[in-house]
Parts: sequence; C-alpha cells; structure tokens
Amino acid sequence: MVEIRRAGPADVPLIADVLEMASRAHLDRGAWDLMFPDASDRQQALQLLAGGEPSWCHRQVFLVAEQDGEPAAALAGFEPRSIGGTELGPALGAIFQKLGFSPDRMAEVAGPMGTYLSCFPDLPEDVWIVENVGTRAAFRRRGLVAALLDHVLEEGRARGLATAQISCLIGNTPAFHAYERVGFRAVEELKTPEFHALMGEPGFMRMTLAL
Repeated sequence: MVEIRRAGPADVPLIADVLEMASRAHLDRGAWDLMFPDASDRQQALQLLAGGEPSWCHRQVFLVAEQDGEPAAALAGFEPRSIGGTELGPALGAIFQKLGFSPDRMAEVAGPMGTYLSCFPDLPEDVWIVENVGTRAAFRRRGLVAALLDHVLEEGRARGLATAQISCLIGNTPAFHAYERVGFRAVEELKTPEFHALMGEPGFMRMTLAL
C-alpha cells in the first residue's frame, strides 16, 4: 500500500538521501559531492539542510511516499515566492559554520559550483517548481515517483498556478521519460563545455507542464 503525505521531522534522513541522489541522477557525483567531497560531511550537511533553515531543500516543501509504512521516496514542490525565494546562501552559510569550514575551504568549492549552477535552470517566482525527486534503491520501479508527481501537480493546480517546471540532467533518460509521462515537455537546454568537462554531461534540460 502506498501513502503520500507531507514530510515531517522524522523524514530528515530520507530527504537528505533524496537530495544527494537527485543531485547525482545517473552520474557518479552531483552538486553536493562538489561542495562536500567527504561523505560524512556531506550526509551531515544535507541533514542540516533538510531540517535547518527554511529553503527549497527543507523537508517542509517535500512530499513523501510510504510503501507499506516505510518512507521510500520523496520530492519537493514549491512556489518560490511563498518560501521567500530560492537563495540557498543563508542556509548553507549556517551549515558551513556548524561544520567549522574556513573561508578558504568554502572558496575551494566556489569555482566548481559556479560551473554547475551556470547550467541549472532559473526557478521563476510565479511557477510551481518540482525538484529533488528520488526513490531509495529497494523501492524503485514501483510507481512511487508517478504517484508523487500526480500529487504534487495537483497541489500546484490547487494553488492556482498556471505552469509547473522541473529540471532534468541531459542524459538522464529514465527521469526524462517519467516526467514526460505526466505531461512535462522539454522547452530549453542549458549547457556549456565547462559543465560537460566537470560533470560528464552537457548540462540541464528545463521541462514545463501547463497546469
């Protein structure tokens, strides 16, 4: 039995896992690997992000799919203006401070993250944004993402928004087809040679859906 519900404090470890896997998609590493190469730092940072300062990576914007009572998958759905924008700087600043990172340590990640973010789609204020989609390995291919997408899109409609947007790494064919099945269509590719050299794929695809 599948239940879709709003994420709560106990879901922070799941949300941290989803943030990591969504960032990596089909690649060996993602944005959080660039920012936190050490696995223990990364997991601690993502749990702080999921449970700390408000942001579009906070558990409050996530829906969770439970399979037979086990939290198994999650995704975020939000309207940027309703959460105070999409700037992660304050939340990340608090995390760097808690982890004791020096200014030099933070500066090390600025270049790679700048390259990564140069291809990440903008998140317009008046659009229903769907992001950070992920399923734990043991629960894949059970339709959980489809169920989550149906629920999150209905939430966007209920808020009176006209358009939903989701991003997809170019080359992530399973995710692309999953989003197509619920009505998303590719409208823009954002890619640079620098992103390709860093990540092994050209960039991101922006997909939209009329609600």
